[in-house]
Amino acid sequence: MPLEPRVVIVTGAGSGIGRGIAIMLAQERAKVVIAEIDQLRGSSVADEIRENNGEAFCVPTDVASEDSVADMVEKTLSRWGAIDGLVNNAGIFKEAEISSLSAADWDRVLTVNLKSMFLCARAVLPSMRRQGGGSIVNIASVHAYFGFEGHGAYDASKGGIVALTRTLALENGPFQIRANVVCPGYIDTPMWDEWLATLPDPGRMDRETREWHPLRRRGTPADVAKAVRFLLSNDSDWITGASLVVDGGLSIRYFGY
Repeated sequence: MPLEPRVVIVTGAGSGIGRGIAIMLAQERAKVVIAEIDQLRGSSVADEIRENNGEAFCVPTDVASEDSVADMVEKTLSRWGAIDGLVNNAGIFKEAEISSLSAADWDRVLTVNLKSMFLCARAVLPSMRRQGGGSIVNIASVHAYFGFEGHGAYDASKGGIVALTRTLALENGPFQIRANVVCPGYIDTPMWDEWLATLPDPGRMDRETREWHPLRRRGTPADVAKAVRFLLSNDSDWITGASLVVDGGLSIRYFGY
């Protein structure tokens, strides 16, 4: 499903799921904008894509800043003249029970994980409406549907993404702009590795989480990227407001979803 000559912005594309998405979209001939707060990592991904004959450039972007997001969109339009797709992927994690979670940490997680998606979507909508269509894919999590102890802010942000996506779909359907959400399960990323390292017995958790999945493995960024590629493509042109759970069967085994 080639995406040529579409222009797609991917936030948080300097590592993990975002990097995997950016690389796969470039392989499908999309022109990829790496919107990444860490310029070194973002530029490295853009270089990797170009070295493999893809088209990409990095725009240092703080997705929590309205001005930074506006600048990123302006640079994209200045360079390539259109925005056909937006993948809202950037996110952070803070583990703490609600009883001990600071208001500052709550605000930071909700701002980076949820408000950023509002800011980025709002910023690209005028261009998408003018050109007669587009596709927005928001990355949430299975945490959108199930509560986990110590994950109050993260869970709330992911549930909010699903609700926001539905409203984006309703408001922008008449303009042929689709909005969908992908909800990954456990994915092998640097964020996962960092969390695993904080546990008393990371080896045990590593083994157990593989066994939790009916497919007997955790996911990879490429697994998520394939779902995103589908939702950006014409193959999904009558799908909007949907939530696609990409978790190797984890949800149906443990949560009945």
